[in-house]
Amino acid sequence: MDTNKFSIVVCTYNRLEYLKKCITALRNIQFPTYEIIIVNDGSIDGTKQFLDTVEDEKITVIHNPSNQGLSASRNTGIAHANFDIIAFTDDDCEVDKQWLSELSKGFSRTNIGFVIGQTFYISKHYKGYFPERLVSNPNAHWPMGCNIAYRKKVFEACGGFDDFYFQYNNEDSEMAIRVVRNNFSYTRTPDAIVYHQAMDWTPASLLRSARNASVWPMLKKKYPKHYLFFGPPVTYTLIVHIKDYVYLLLAPIFIPLLLIRYIMHGKRNLKIFFIKWPIYLLLRRYYIYKEAIKHKVLMF
Repeated sequence: MDTNKFSIVVCTYNRLEYLKKCITALRNIQFPTYEIIIVNDGSIDGTKQFLDTVEDEKITVIHNPSNQGLSASRNTGIAHANFDIIAFTDDDCEVDKQWLSELSKGFSRTNIGFVIGQTFYISKHYKGYFPERLVSNPNAHWPMGCNIAYRKKVFEACGGFDDFYFQYNNEDSEMAIRVVRNNFSYTRTPDAIVYHQAMDWTPASLLRSARNASVWPMLKKKYPKHYLFFGPPVTYTLIVHIKDYVYLLLAPIFIPLLLIRYIMHGKRNLKIFFIKWPIYLLLRRYYIYKEAIKHKVLMF
């Protein structure tokens, strides 16, 4: 298998300004042979019109007639890939020039099914705070969809991304767990770097992300022998995000101290701060309890 040829899949939905920066970075990759497959998932912000003007033999554009979701769009990109290794990044990310070179090193062994890269928020040296840390991946620890590459045969053997898990923002987690359950190996290449662009966090987007952790009761039930494979935030197979309980118990002490720290670091969005302390934590517990009871799994 030729590890010097990559298909890159990028799915986009109403993020035109982010996408422009993403494409610029992809065009600047230093690598022998690669193609870029952009799946426009029914955007209505001018993305279609912009992509229709792009003239680059490396770039293939696919327009979904309506919004089908991230997983379905990734599967569409996979179906159009011409090469045997498929790399994924997101429309709000910018890849390093050596991204593919570093990912390709991870496929030096034929038994490797996928390779995970490292993701930074804005830059290597930016010290992110909540909620910025939600989109970073230090040391390529987690199989995040914004910086990961699979051999095409993995999808042929295991199927594609499952759109059900998109509501938990964990379709990439479920995919990777399913792949290791099917006896494929993986490796990490921290030098394969992707930078997540600065995000405009809103209270609504933050509250939606509180649901993400409630995927673990379902994954525990579906993959009892493999759901802990990548070291999720689950303690003793029972407690999800155990620190939440500590923070909530000590909230009267912690919240004033954390507020002072938050302001000292130049943060001024008090609505975002108080949504986490304690609304976000309480909402996350609620979703976890709800899914655990629904699926009859002992987890809290």
